[in-house]
Amino acid sequence: MEREDDDLAAVAALVGFLRAEALTDRLAAVEEELVGRSGAAGAEAAADRGLTGEMLAAALTVRSQVGRLSDVIHACTIALALPHILEPGEQIAVRPSLGAGNDPSRPFDLETDRRVAEFKAAQWNGSDSWRQRTLLSDLVHLAMDESGRRAQLYVVGPRPARYLRTTRSSVGRVLARASERTRERVAARFDLSMTIAEFTAGPAAHVELIDLARWLPQLAELGAVAPPDVD
Repeated sequence: MEREDDDLAAVAALVGFLRAEALTDRLAAVEEELVGRSGAAGAEAAADRGLTGEMLAAALTVRSQVGRLSDVIHACTIALALPHILEPGEQIAVRPSLGAGNDPSRPFDLETDRRVAEFKAAQWNGSDSWRQRTLLSDLVHLAMDESGRRAQLYVVGPRPARYLRTTRSSVGRVLARASERTRERVAARFDLSMTIAEFTAGPAAHVELIDLARWLPQLAELGAVAPPDVD
């Protein structure tokens, strides 16, 4: 009964969040407000618009029961991670990509004056072929950045990093379903016959693989649940 009450409370919190303002408008507003802020100030601005730890926990709970809430989880994850990952004086340089999906004008989820980063908030559960492809795609994307800034790939739990460091499948094989343009860009820079492990230890060795669960226990607590994919 207590679990049922908690689930209902989570649903109520999430429904209130989504009804109060169109999610696209809310995320756009937060994205604009984050530019030029430090980590702590950015998290405060996001919290003022409802992107809090409580909202992340509520969204994860509802997703485990009734469906996908990718954008809310992705946005909360990035907003809540900011105070932990941004250094003193570091500022967000470009409007971040809080919603799941790709925007050609914003190639990375987060760009600051010191780093570029991608975030993967999915908890892997053993049936992860789609997650593997998108994870590798983000790693390749980060490895291709030539800005000289730190490159970081944030994941949940040990499985994503283990996959990248130990898999013997070739980069080309896993990226076979990527767009032709993406494959051409990658092939122009890297040997697609390399294994994923070789690529991770070689051309992508400078990309840091970081577990978000160290800072966001909401992600770790539901790690045993098999939720839909989130990017």
